[in-house]
Amino acid sequence: MMPGFWKTARQGFWGGQAIGLPFAGNVYYVGSGAPSGVGIRRVDTIAAALSLMISRDVLVLGPQEHAEGNLSIPATKPNIVIMGAGPRGSCFIEPATAAHNGLEILADDVTLINVGVANGSGGTYGLSVGSQTVSPDRFRSYGCKFEGTGIAARLYGAGDVLLDDCEFAWANTGLQFRANANGFVTQAFIQGSRFHNNATACISESANQQEVDNLQLWNNLFDQLEDGTEPTDFILLQHNGNTGVIGGNIFALATNATAKLTIGTGLMWAPNGTEAGWSTARPA
Repeated sequence: MMPGFWKTARQGFWGGQAIGLPFAGNVYYVGSGAPSGVGIRRVDTIAAALSLMISRDVLVLGPQEHAEGNLSIPATKPNIVIMGAGPRGSCFIEPATAAHNGLEILADDVTLINVGVANGSGGTYGLSVGSQTVSPDRFRSYGCKFEGTGIAARLYGAGDVLLDDCEFAWANTGLQFRANANGFVTQAFIQGSRFHNNATACISESANQQEVDNLQLWNNLFDQLEDGTEPTDFILLQHNGNTGVIGGNIFALATNATAKLTIGTGLMWAPNGTEAGWSTARPA
């Protein structure tokens, strides 16, 4: 049995999205090796599948590279799930066109499970949840990997977001918070995830302004680049209007008394670990 299978399967059941359950809608499959079975519809591309899907539908992606970009789930298609088949890390979306972004989510109640998302070499982001005018609610991501030459993943005015056991890597910025015309990112819960090989910042604001309310950043690992150099900032959330709590995280730093951990006064610093041990002392 492949590692992580039961965790991924369990998360699918929690979301009511396992194939064959009466409260799941249509099930689409994109990729080679499509399973045979009643109710599973084979579609040639992710874009085509997204155009067909309606609320409660499920899209299963085969374990391979899916060379598609500028994908979008519009606000008119809430409550859908995209699940990656196969072992962890074997299913990912990566545009063949350099300027393309990966996936934009504008709908409420979207869930990603075991899917990797990247942008083309000249794109802006791998994943964007929200836009300047649309603020999706209740986005969930389990066991996913996000990459991007610019931004691996960004929360753009989104609310009630859970990122669990995910990976943010190979980008300038791993995860960016960005307010939009409707307000701030709210209720952003990030736990059990890994940040590595992010040259500029692992987590940051889009500008020196308030971007996120009610951030919960718990039990994550913040690593260096693979050559042993540190990012410019591990965390850059300097505006005092940001609120939330940061605790239980491990940083690949000698001490938390460093400018590489820059947080405003509205963020609480619970015990976090560095090479020097666990400390509640705020970064200075």
